[in-house]
Formats: sequence, C-alpha cells, structure tokens
Amino acid sequence: MAQIRRQRRTGPKARGGAPRWLGQLPYLFVLSGTFAGLALVAMRHPKRGSVLVAAAVLLGALARLVLPESQVGLLATRKRWTDVLILVVFAIGIAVTAYVVPPPR
Repeated sequence: MAQIRRQRRTGPKARGGAPRWLGQLPYLFVLSGTFAGLALVAMRHPKRGSVLVAAAVLLGALARLVLPESQVGLLATRKRWTDVLILVVFAIGIAVTAYVVPPPR
C-alpha cells in the first residue's frame, strides 16, 4: 500500500509569500471609512458623513486601480477598469448627493 505523506500546513499564503489576509486590508479600509461616515450621518452630520463615505469609496477605486489582483481582496469582482469605473461613479454620486440634499432641521 502506498503511504500518504502529510505536509504541514503553515497557513494560506498569497503570491510573493505574504499572508493572504494582508490582501484584504484595502477592503477593510474601505469598510471602516464607510462605517465611520455612516456613524457621522447617524450623529446628525450628514454632509461630513456622506463625504467620508464618498472618500472611502474613492480610496477603494484607487486601491483597485494601482494594486495587483493578489492584493485587493474582495475589491476585485470584475475586470479592473469596470470595478474602478463603478466605484468612481458611486463616489461622485454620493458626494454630489451630499451637497445637493439640504440637511435636516
């Protein structure tokens, strides 16, 4: 009978030897910026919060544009230019909406 050799697992690694969780950092930065912006909106600062959300989404577009596939994590869902275009359009839409809609009284 053939013996099965077991290899010791040291954890998932991405290309280049970096840990795989490191590739999720851009996504986590975008999420944390979005949550911080939503928290500002909830604390009755809608313009500041919306601008922060727009900036976080724009940061995601920039990260998707300049980082390689292996380092963008969940920001990479489609082709690079499609992701960047969608994120930029969303960021502009959120920022324009923040400035057009009057604040609640």
